[in-house]
Amino acid sequence: MRTGGGVDPGLCARCAHVQVVVSGRGSKFFRCLEHDRDPAWPKYPPLPVLRCGRFVAAEVSPPGGAG
Repeated sequence: MRTGGGVDPGLCARCAHVQVVVSGRGSKFFRCLEHDRDPAWPKYPPLPVLRCGRFVAAEVSPPGGAG
C-alpha cells in the first residue's frame, strides 16, 4: 500500500497499533500507538517498516459488514 506521497509504509499499513495522521497540507504520517505505552518505542518509525517486534495485524471487516 502506498500513501499519497508514494512512500510505502510497510507493516504499518496493516498494523492495529497505527494511527494515520494527516497534516493540513495533506501529508500522511504513521504514528505508532505503542509509543504511548513505551516512550522508548519510536512514535514515528522510519518507513518502510519491514520488521517489527510489536506488529499486530489489524482486523479487517468483510465487505458489507458482519453476518
